[in-house]
Amino acid sequence: MKAIDKLNKLRQSMNNILAERETQIDAMLAALIAGVHILLLGSPGTAKSMLANLLCASIDGASYFQWLLSKFSTPEELFGPISMSGLKKDQYTRVTTGKLPEAHLAFVDEIFKANSAILNSLLTLINERKFHNNGKPVDVPLLMCVGASNELPQGEELGALYDRFLMRFWVNCIEDDEKFINLINPNGSIGKGDLNTTLTMGDINELKDEMSKVKISDEILRNVRSIDKMLKASGITASDRRWKSAINTIRAFALIDGRDEITGEDLEKLADMMWDHPDDRKKILTILAPYGNPLNLKALEYTDAATEIFQKWSQDRTVDTDDSKALQANGTMKEILKKIDADLDGRPDTMTHKLTQARENIGKMREEIVSSIDL
Repeated sequence: MKAIDKLNKLRQSMNNILAERETQIDAMLAALIAGVHILLLGSPGTAKSMLANLLCASIDGASYFQWLLSKFSTPEELFGPISMSGLKKDQYTRVTTGKLPEAHLAFVDEIFKANSAILNSLLTLINERKFHNNGKPVDVPLLMCVGASNELPQGEELGALYDRFLMRFWVNCIEDDEKFINLINPNGSIGKGDLNTTLTMGDINELKDEMSKVKISDEILRNVRSIDKMLKASGITASDRRWKSAINTIRAFALIDGRDEITGEDLEKLADMMWDHPDDRKKILTILAPYGNPLNLKALEYTDAATEIFQKWSQDRTVDTDDSKALQANGTMKEILKKIDADLDGRPDTMTHKLTQARENIGKMREEIVSSIDL
């Protein structure tokens, strides 16, 4: 079986096990191929470590390192203890067996708890894939590091570490009612099951080779330059290194989707690579919209409008049980759904998947409003 076919089976298998993590699963697979790192932000218990565990379990021959940092963590925890026999020879050598310098995949939880004793070695290892042992740089086999944190980094000294993570995601709890019920049901399927395929290191190398063949047109490159200028004008600045890594990773996304050339819609992936604060993401999507699929921006706008209506109704119903507020909210929701239906009419599925998802989510919000009305 070809490596890309194995990858698609793995992608489907991971989505069957985890709920509402499609975006992060695709990003982790793209990062694995492109050799970049991912940061997962959000509350504990949102399957951040499970994502990394599943991916590692799917790669034959890959070593995995997982650690939870605290402000009291020491370099020995990540990089290994000092060799006693080495000290007798006046050598300051760490025994790295089973530690981060020998890992192909790493998950470092609460990564921004890294202190100054750890930080410099961690930066070099993640970015340059080198670890200095006894004063000598040693190449490390790290393919991808997944960092996790409950909060954004605090303090300028963590800025360089934050920058090492190309893709950043805020991971929320499950929102869909049925999927949540499935999760907490002892007989439910979410969070259970086995991966139905594995990748070899050879498969990963094959996928890297295929990624290098994904074409990027001169038009796309010029559009990227325009996007860079517009982001800078809005106060969002990315380094040349980040841009180079971002475009390479977008090629991996295109490969996962079965295409041999980057399209304008692929550029929307930049929204998860260019923000420093989560509030910037919507601004970035607005800048990207003219270069990609404008229906995706409409899907975001419709969802935001409907969510605002739903949240206001939810707040109002706690102090006022009068049906008039629910009837008003229902009428506005119906108008939004009519606009979505008009946008969907006659357009191919390849253009409307996000709009279709928005319609489904808004429809569920409306159903909850309608169910509260005393008919």
